[in-house]
Amino acid sequence: MFTYKWRDSFLHRRNPLIKLCLIVMVTILISLSLYPVLPLCTFLMALLLGCIGGKIPPGIILRKMRVFLGIGIAFMAFMLIMKGIDGGGDAWHIWIFHWSSSDLISILSLGMRIISISLMSLLFVLTTDPNDLVLSLILQMGLSPVHGYAALAAYRFLPTLQSEIESIRLAQEIRGIEWDRGLINRLSTPFRIMLPLLCSAARRGERVAAAMESRGLGAGRARSYYRQTKVERTDWLFAAGTCLVYIVLTAVLIYIGMFRFSFGFNLK
Repeated sequence: MFTYKWRDSFLHRRNPLIKLCLIVMVTILISLSLYPVLPLCTFLMALLLGCIGGKIPPGIILRKMRVFLGIGIAFMAFMLIMKGIDGGGDAWHIWIFHWSSSDLISILSLGMRIISISLMSLLFVLTTDPNDLVLSLILQMGLSPVHGYAALAAYRFLPTLQSEIESIRLAQEIRGIEWDRGLINRLSTPFRIMLPLLCSAARRGERVAAAMESRGLGAGRARSYYRQTKVERTDWLFAAGTCLVYIVLTAVLIYIGMFRFSFGFNLK
């Protein structure tokens, strides 16, 4: 899931900082949208951009998104059940469940926000080299090399987390611990993983600290970089085009009455 793969595509060539800023901007916008239409449009546009601009087959995107899709759908189902039992309104009802129109709009909006933000984050990970991301933060944003290297180490730790858990599982099975038998074994699995995983993280942290010290990070002198990241004209055009699309889309939704800002409280 958290694995970058190089492809000669439009999205892969874009500056990581530009993509990150656009994701933050869109996330804020859809988080303030009361209706689910804008998050739904964002999901469809991100899926289309990933297929065309990222050259990633839709089947791969949806397969990697299945966990987040399940979380979003489960969240909406749980909220529908809880709100329906509470009986907040009689606009919609099924058996013992009663919902108001505002309840359905809020639940659908929250679920679509989870799914659309997850898809944008997934596309960012699939199309962004971690080295380029850190270099962009250092060269374009002025981040300290010390913090940049630490961020790179943390970012690269995520893809190895699953392999670390698999190694721990195999080591415990060799020693006679069966993971898949019995309810007690299944419930105690997270506790058996926690201590070895923390020990592995501590050893990794020591190696990262030694590597940072051996490279002279934090010595206070100007550093040179073998690779350079730049914000090119195409990156600015991509950012301007994205902003223009959302301005037009928001204006259209406001015109048809399907967009309204919601700050989480009643403004009346």
